[in-house]
Amino acid sequence: MPKEVTSGKEISSKKSKDVLRQLRSRSEHVQNLSLLQFIKYFPVVLLRNLRHPVYLLVVLAQVNLSAMVAGLATFMGKFLERQFSLTASFANMIIGSVNIPGAMVGIVVGGAILKRFQMSLKQCSAMCVLGMLLCLVLAFPLVFLGCPTQKVAGVTYRESSEFGHYASECSIQCNCPKKAYNPICGSDGIEYISPCYAGCSTVSTANNSVLNYTNCICISENGLVGSAKSGTCGTSCSHLLLPFVVLSCLAGILASTSHTPSFMLILRSIQPEDKSFAVGIQFMLLRVLAWMPGPVLYGSAIDTTCILWENKCDRKASCRYYDNNLFRQRYLGLQFFFEVGAFLCFVMVYMILRRQEKDASNVTETTADPEKKKLAENSKKSPESKV
Repeated sequence: MPKEVTSGKEISSKKSKDVLRQLRSRSEHVQNLSLLQFIKYFPVVLLRNLRHPVYLLVVLAQVNLSAMVAGLATFMGKFLERQFSLTASFANMIIGSVNIPGAMVGIVVGGAILKRFQMSLKQCSAMCVLGMLLCLVLAFPLVFLGCPTQKVAGVTYRESSEFGHYASECSIQCNCPKKAYNPICGSDGIEYISPCYAGCSTVSTANNSVLNYTNCICISENGLVGSAKSGTCGTSCSHLLLPFVVLSCLAGILASTSHTPSFMLILRSIQPEDKSFAVGIQFMLLRVLAWMPGPVLYGSAIDTTCILWENKCDRKASCRYYDNNLFRQRYLGLQFFFEVGAFLCFVMVYMILRRQEKDASNVTETTADPEKKKLAENSKKSPESKV
């Protein structure tokens, strides 16, 4: 009986050595290909990898995550400016000091967990599913954290003033130029495109800088002619900036934890001689399907939320005012859509790997049963032979 067991171990070790030799010979064959042979061989490898369900689904999940990151990197600064009335420098400083380091922490934590627990393919996919699920839970409230559109006379605000004039009609006699854009904030809390549209006739200056505008007939304050100060009125919900930044940072950390496990899913699931090809195909698809169309898709969605355009040569140049609610819903809605897509792809990967693991366990059980029967028969025969 011990001899049979040892012989079985020797056979299994020989089989593993033969498999390693075959893999080495295949990789050496691929490395020794000429340029023409490589060009002929490339479509075969491409189709073989794309037909692999785990590889294809993981790459699609990474495409969704890359599209989300492309929109965040391109328009997040503009979003913070418009939603919370921040300066461009401060909005970009928040992104550079909070969101980007958070993503780095998520990648490192994901790799550390993967190394600590020596995860299998199924466990890697489960980790990706869990990270994306928690990311969705934290990202959904962001759609509701934002500021409403500011009141702009003649654009978003058309109620009558105490003087009986409509906000868009009281300055008609001033013949204000349509291209004029010098926003001021009235003492009534309403923003005006320019002092002319507010009907202001007096300007107070000091050291060559404008302090305020007075005698503004379109602005009423306690029954009197009001005044205005230079600049926009801004928003009144700056207290929502901190929870928004914290939630977006945590969501980014959780989404980034799936970065390293997803790469391991690709490298472990494909054939060893196709690893370099698969990684190259992966980055090609990421650029073609995510990084190139992603900013265009986000930009076109944001442009649909504009309510006042600046025209140059009878063409739209830049947006002066956005509908903040639509801006927030469409921008963050697109990000949430891509996160859901990545989550569904990882769920399908987990289901496929779980099914493969069950099939493999069933095969091992069926192959192990005859060996157990033989060992039992040999153990029964051995005492009879002694007798």
